[in-house]
Amino acid sequence: MIGSVVVLGAVLAAPLAAHALPHSAEPAAAAKPLTKAQVNAKLHSLARSSEQLSEQLNQAKIDITKAQAQVVTATRAADLAQQQLRTAQQQLAISLASQYKSASFSRTVALLSSNSTENYLQTVQTMNLLTEHQSEVATMAANAIGTANAATARAKAAVTAANQKQAQLTKRQQALKAEVGKYQALLATLTAAERVRYFNPTPPPSPAVVNQVFSNNAGSGSGTGSGSGNANTAVQTARAQLGKPYSWGAAGPDSFDCSGLTMYAWGHAGVSLPHNAADQQGMGTSVSQSDLQPGDLVFFGSPAYHVAIYIGDGMIIHAPTSGDVVKIVSLSSMPDYSGARRVG
Repeated sequence: MIGSVVVLGAVLAAPLAAHALPHSAEPAAAAKPLTKAQVNAKLHSLARSSEQLSEQLNQAKIDITKAQAQVVTATRAADLAQQQLRTAQQQLAISLASQYKSASFSRTVALLSSNSTENYLQTVQTMNLLTEHQSEVATMAANAIGTANAATARAKAAVTAANQKQAQLTKRQQALKAEVGKYQALLATLTAAERVRYFNPTPPPSPAVVNQVFSNNAGSGSGTGSGSGNANTAVQTARAQLGKPYSWGAAGPDSFDCSGLTMYAWGHAGVSLPHNAADQQGMGTSVSQSDLQPGDLVFFGSPAYHVAIYIGDGMIIHAPTSGDVVKIVSLSSMPDYSGARRVG
């Protein structure tokens, strides 16, 4: 890759010396071309940082969805509180009007119209109850005001939070776009043969071995675990995506990122997963590497920036990185293993 490396050296060269002048008699030192090992190392670094940003972008989208739902809930609560406030205010107005109309003559009329002491006392007692009711209505109205104000404040706070999440999403998108651009520019300097070696640093398992693994899963019976039941459905769904391209933020059916693939596969098995590797790492129950069964999710990085589906015999299906496709590799070939979860 000598020719492409020289071009890359010009693209990624260190800046000119800080004190170099436009008409300096001494030309700036030529940038040293990157070696093949340096190119591969840089590609791996950019791929990892891009995937981390992609998963952060997925998380930002999840946060926005939650924030928007909170806005809807808070706004409905505020509308209901305002309606209850109006009802309480109307009841209070009616009670006050009734009290006003009867206040001047109520006790005198009660005395003059009563034909006995007992009748008079009963009338006054009824009036006292009306006064207590008025007090209750006034208290209800005051409480409704407080509830309405609090609900309105929560709705406004939810809108503010959603706007902040949207701003964070925009920043994530810009950062990811810049990082992906660097990765793709560097990847373009490789020849076709060099790309194959970059994407397949270790020999892939043979088709015969892969077919045997899937055959073992399919014949393992019903229920969960050992690649059967829901787990087998997830594995077979993932298998059907083999060869489809990786795309940051994609969750099928034509392209995938890592967490989009696992979400898609397990979704077909009736298990809902978030579109984020770190969030998926909190689902289900923890599984040791020695106890892995087909369908288990395996994670890389902490917090996880990559996730795959274990299919048995030390192999996984995953969506690796941009420029690559959904494929099967050995778990041992993957760096940064950080745990596994059983979700169904």
